[in-house]
Amino acid sequence: MKKAIYLTAALTAVTLFSCEDDLTNKTDLTEQEEAVIMDDAASDNVIEASDYEVDFYTSSEETINEFNDEKKSIWWHSGRYVNGEGPAVTVDPIGTAYPKTITIDYGAGVELVYGGIISGKIIIDVSARPLTDGATRDITYENFYVDSIHIEGGTTRTFTGTDSTERIFTSESNLILTFPDGTILNRTASKTRTLVEGFETPFVYSDDIILIDGVVNYETSNGTTFSKTTITPLTKTGACRFIIEGVVSFTLNGEEFAVLDYGDGTCDDIATITKDGETRQITIGRRIRRFWLR
Repeated sequence: MKKAIYLTAALTAVTLFSCEDDLTNKTDLTEQEEAVIMDDAASDNVIEASDYEVDFYTSSEETINEFNDEKKSIWWHSGRYVNGEGPAVTVDPIGTAYPKTITIDYGAGVELVYGGIISGKIIIDVSARPLTDGATRDITYENFYVDSIHIEGGTTRTFTGTDSTERIFTSESNLILTFPDGTILNRTASKTRTLVEGFETPFVYSDDIILIDGVVNYETSNGTTFSKTTITPLTKTGACRFIIEGVVSFTLNGEEFAVLDYGDGTCDDIATITKDGETRQITIGRRIRRFWLR
């Protein structure tokens, strides 16, 4: 389904990788710089998993009406969740009236077929029918976790128009992510997501192609700040959990230190990082959290 609208169709939940390999020696990154890149990747996975759920249930009138009419067809859940057991979804008010509040309740946990468990609630206030120019979705969370990572705060998404070739959405978010080791990241983001392919098939996510552009800022619990800025728009597809193309720059405490290239369109977790004129290959996914806890 066309949840992919903003979503980058992150088919994924978050897997918490251990850091068995020290990338510092391979890339000449300092421990702080390595933490920046890996924590951003882990945070993106968390946000993409939750965002995908929002789009899954609110991206089309057909989707919302399924729950308005209390049909709750099992095929909605069968391809997304293990054993077809998805969250409980309520819409208030039912019928054609807007605004609406859509509550997605995962209870103690719902398992995704691509791995990971989501628990708690996502609450979405929808101002107008999907694909209405200027329509917004205000998203908040209640005791919400992707795997063991807690998300709180809010996001506002705005649909900025439609035509025959692409659909564009803006997103402003202010979130707090708390990791199981005690790490807390304050994450603010201003992004544009453009759905360039796949919107003709609102119930098929595998043909979605989304371009992502914008800035993400972080502040750690010890006051360290870092950010990621898009140089070349990032490409996500509904068929891959990873970003497959695009280039971003990273800064730490206001100073740019590296440029990351996500690749040539291949679905994998391999990227290249350039620092001080030298480029090396790295694996995105492992998280370094020890530094922020010191």
